[in-house]
Amino acid sequence: MPEAKITQGNSPEPVAGPMSGFLPVVADWFGKHVGIPTAPQVAAWPRIQRGENVLIHSPTGTGKTFAAFLWAINDLVARPPVARSGRSGRSARSGVRVLYVSPLKALNNDIERNLSVPLAGIAEAAGEMARAIRTAVRTGDTTPSARAAMVRNPPDILITTPESLYLILTSPKARDILRTVETVIIDEIHTVSDNKRGTHLALSLERLERLSPGFQRIGLSATQRPVEEVARFLGGQDVSSDGDSLKIVPRPVSIVDVDYEKEIIVNVFGMPEAASASPASSIWPNLIPRVLKDVLQHDTTLIFANSRRQAERTADRLNAQLQIEDAADLGKELGVDPDSFSGGLFGTGHGDGPFRAHHASISEEQRRQMERDLKRGDLPALIGTSSLELGIDIGSIDLVVQLQSPGSVTQGLQRIGRSGHSVGAASVGKIYATHQEDLFECAQVARGITERDVEEVKIPRNALDVLSQQVIAAVSVEQWTVRDLYALVRSAYPYEGLEESSFESVLRLVSGKYPSRLARSLRARVYWDEINGTLDALPGARLLALSNPGAIVDRGLFGVYLPDRKTRIGELDEEYVFESKEGDAFLLGSQVWRVREIDDDRVIVEPAPGAMPRMPFWRGEHRWRSFALSKKLADFRAELARQMAPHVDDDDDPADVAAWLRSDYRLDEAGARQLIGYVRRQLRSTGTISSSDTIIVETYTDPIGDRRMIVQSPFGGRVNAPWSIALASALKDRTGVEPEVQVGDDGILFRFPEAPEGPPEGPPEGQRKNCRSTSSHP
Repeated sequence: MPEAKITQGNSPEPVAGPMSGFLPVVADWFGKHVGIPTAPQVAAWPRIQRGENVLIHSPTGTGKTFAAFLWAINDLVARPPVARSGRSGRSARSGVRVLYVSPLKALNNDIERNLSVPLAGIAEAAGEMARAIRTAVRTGDTTPSARAAMVRNPPDILITTPESLYLILTSPKARDILRTVETVIIDEIHTVSDNKRGTHLALSLERLERLSPGFQRIGLSATQRPVEEVARFLGGQDVSSDGDSLKIVPRPVSIVDVDYEKEIIVNVFGMPEAASASPASSIWPNLIPRVLKDVLQHDTTLIFANSRRQAERTADRLNAQLQIEDAADLGKELGVDPDSFSGGLFGTGHGDGPFRAHHASISEEQRRQMERDLKRGDLPALIGTSSLELGIDIGSIDLVVQLQSPGSVTQGLQRIGRSGHSVGAASVGKIYATHQEDLFECAQVARGITERDVEEVKIPRNALDVLSQQVIAAVSVEQWTVRDLYALVRSAYPYEGLEESSFESVLRLVSGKYPSRLARSLRARVYWDEINGTLDALPGARLLALSNPGAIVDRGLFGVYLPDRKTRIGELDEEYVFESKEGDAFLLGSQVWRVREIDDDRVIVEPAPGAMPRMPFWRGEHRWRSFALSKKLADFRAELARQMAPHVDDDDDPADVAAWLRSDYRLDEAGARQLIGYVRRQLRSTGTISSSDTIIVETYTDPIGDRRMIVQSPFGGRVNAPWSIALASALKDRTGVEPEVQVGDDGILFRFPEAPEGPPEGPPEGQRKNCRSTSSHP
């Protein structure tokens, strides 16, 4: 990228210091409105100015976004957009020069708002040419008319998602606006690099490289390890022919890894004593008052739940708690036992309070309004899911409350980092456990957060399903030779080691070489001329590519609309809709709605304040605990059992063990006492607990007479799920009955409804190593 010449106004002298190289008008604006550059900015700007690919790794709130964007803005001011004459004779722009990609639509809208401030300020000082710089957002929520306008008159800065980038690249007209791209910024890169969504994005970036060769790549993240692996993902590699083989050279990426010790204060709280004393009772009537107290003691609080249903439930309970003294009074007022509704089937109907649920199934307009209200201080708190954990600007947050374990250290660090989201401010978080196994996990997450021990990124390799989609999309807009397309695929880091035979197997799939009678979806989408080695699109290929963008699984959602059939409220899971009927009341966005009509793809609703609502659910929300966290958790359980072994028969809690739990695992006194008591009871009953070196198998008969077997394995669902398949097959062979299986992060439950004799009481002799069996109820 050409270096900007600094001859602005009456300041011909170059800017010195950390802002060296910037136009004076840009440096002056930054100094007046932002202040002193942060360490990541000082380290990144010289590299970005030299045109290097850069990966910036620094904590939340250290100015990564400005580090990435400011030089691009500076370059747009120094080299203003060049107008061209459109088909209508009107002025039109040459194309997009800066492309920003983030995994969240909400983050995109936030970036656009935040860019308007420096652009307006710099334009006021720089004059007419700077005022010509335009931004635009292109996501799934962008209207067709706005998309068409972008093609006719492209913005200078385009803000989009991985899926929308793919759609632009697959549109013959829209893709032309990307031929001028000079800089691509990928925000929150850690959220996509370790999954197939990132694999899909990596191929899209290589397709973009073909349109605009040599563009600069900038990646941003607060939580990623190892940074070298993420840098390889960001840069990809150059691939060229070397005789009959391909020569692969990784593109260089400069790593700005700022060891910025941002203070994080995190504490884990055990279950309320009243709830933990009775396993059958719900914890929520005892937990919600504690959360409300936290909110009232702080100016602005962010509350994270692990599912949309839990977010709705929490907002509903907090609104109710503001109006009544305790859960018992709530039960009397509603005429039901409080324990009967606290499990989440019904809401309270108190939808007129200040607490709101923010999640992906709420309409974009409502989410943005909530974010603005929180930033202005009109809301005391906001209850969100992963939709709020990334870099959305929601103002100053005093406290983050996490309900249950976030499932990984990376996610916990990202969420708690939302508080104190400014340079030099401490991040403060509270994690509330809701049951004993959850308390173990919360403690391990807290230790990982304090030690910054985030999980390593594992980049998926050679995903052929993603490759099939991108092959059809690429061929649908232009002819390819097999060799050129194979070289492009190998340019993406996830496909660095893709064998040519595997690539050709994908070509056979999409060109109909497999029998279409097996499935209609196997019919040919691409014509493969094996004599000339070319690939051409068949009719319907582009439509198929455009109608199936990205790697996000289609969950089958129904839109929720007001009676005008235009105003969108949100969306519901199709299974929940199938279980609903006209007249039912439900909670969505902390508001009560009544179903007026159910169409083929939407639900028509009207407000129903005061009605007793059902709590909606969304399938597919649960994510398995990371294997890295599961392994550390298993080690933690083993170490706690070892320390408790000498105290099994003691009535008092060992002070040294309690102190260790409080200092190293950030547990409060109640939490430490509950873990000690839990381990002591397990050791007294079985002599061990499930851990890194022990798996416990328990068999028992449930109240209706069915035999059950529980395999206590703390290695997480990623291990337990495939293991359960093998165990179920072995148990069927031994008992002659197909068991019903439920899999969790901490174990596997087998139920034998048709086998009076049930499963074997224990493993055969000679297989008892590292295994315990008991007939007691778990």
